[in-house]
Amino acid sequence: MRIAVIVVWRPNTVPHWDGRRSSLTNVPRILTYDRRAALYTGIHLASLFPQGWDVTLIHEMVRDVDVDLDVDAVFLSMMDFCALHAARLAAAFRARGVTVIIGGLYATLRPGYFSELADAVVVGEAEPVWTALIADLERRALAPLYRADRPADLSDLPVPRYTLVESDFRLTMAYEATRGCPFQCSFCVLPAVRSPFRCRPIPQVIRDLQTIPAHWNWVQRTYVPFWDNNIGVDRRYFSDLCRALIPLKRRWACETSIDTITSDSARWMGKADCWFVYIGLESLSQHSLSSVSKRHNKVREYRRRIRYLHDDGIVVMSLFLLGLDEDTADYLRDLPDLIEDIGIDIPVFSLPAPIDGTPFLRGLRDAGRLLPGDLLDGMDGMQVLYRPKHLSAEELEMPSWNVCGARTVCGAPHAVSLHRPASDLCDYSVCPGSTCFIDDFLLALASAASHRASAERHGAPYKPTPLETTPV
Repeated sequence: MRIAVIVVWRPNTVPHWDGRRSSLTNVPRILTYDRRAALYTGIHLASLFPQGWDVTLIHEMVRDVDVDLDVDAVFLSMMDFCALHAARLAAAFRARGVTVIIGGLYATLRPGYFSELADAVVVGEAEPVWTALIADLERRALAPLYRADRPADLSDLPVPRYTLVESDFRLTMAYEATRGCPFQCSFCVLPAVRSPFRCRPIPQVIRDLQTIPAHWNWVQRTYVPFWDNNIGVDRRYFSDLCRALIPLKRRWACETSIDTITSDSARWMGKADCWFVYIGLESLSQHSLSSVSKRHNKVREYRRRIRYLHDDGIVVMSLFLLGLDEDTADYLRDLPDLIEDIGIDIPVFSLPAPIDGTPFLRGLRDAGRLLPGDLLDGMDGMQVLYRPKHLSAEELEMPSWNVCGARTVCGAPHAVSLHRPASDLCDYSVCPGSTCFIDDFLLALASAASHRASAERHGAPYKPTPLETTPV
């Protein structure tokens, strides 16, 4: 059987995107590609198909979908901000008689959205329903809905089908050691899709890294981004993983929560050659963190835990949400100084997005605070979608554009300078719509390498400094 697995994408800043060949001629070319790294999702799905099936993998981040593909069925996976575009693709394929199966985060949250657009919708993780789905597809007797009744068992996942990945990506692909998160942050999609924290067997993670193709370039073979949501939750597992990574001599990055960072975990990360960590601090206001059920983040501990990472040569990137319920104009004004004080190397800024199925959205809807319009058009973290408690929508949006302004990696076209000089934050900040996240990862790695070499030459301890990104 001939199959296409399509990871649906559009630029965050272009709601009505319909491919690079659409009529959106005013979209800058730099926004129409995202060559960071292929998501694990599509590669993993492609690896689940039976041997002998002809599988094509398409990441829209680097190439358009040809709706005239000669295939029997397409599997579409997408996040919420890509749902409108996914619906158009599904309609085009079905008009040609191609079977369409849709899954992913948004299909799990709102399966009814696609019920008239797809032959089958997958709710939840694919692995628990995969055997039944494939059998029904072979018999051409698909059910309209396949709902996973349990989380996936990660104990025996196949080796990724590396040969299917486009070579256009800078780091080729992301990797997975764990899945899910134990926390219940009210704005996060993971509790909404019921994704508990689980670990893969470490030998299988190492196997995946050892089978990376030899023909990939040096950067693609050497730099390993783990795209897990919270890789450090199980501290014993994480320290064992670090030990297992040491002999591989790979330079790697990961995402974890600040509470998992201890002097011991940072030391093992440094020994294993972790050069970059992404942490969702979200806010420097404890009251704002409590308002979104992120109480495991303790602002008073931020500086100490970040220092552990710096002491072991690890660059720290962090996301900050602007406009949480306890945020004020004074807080936004002081935020640059607060971020510098705790030692974040690369701050990333986003406006909160009310995601379907989350308590955050339900609370805003119940309080009548959502602004008019289709939420799907604004799920890029760059638009105000609700009335803040202590700020006007305009007051929130304008400082946000200043933080993510014209001198950042991906500046807003109507950036406004307000409250602070651009040099305070914009010189080294990254806005949420950036197409260059992995470029910043590579910059961070290069910066860490330079600082480490300098420290070794002069016998001084390594201490990262804030990065300045290149304006586009």
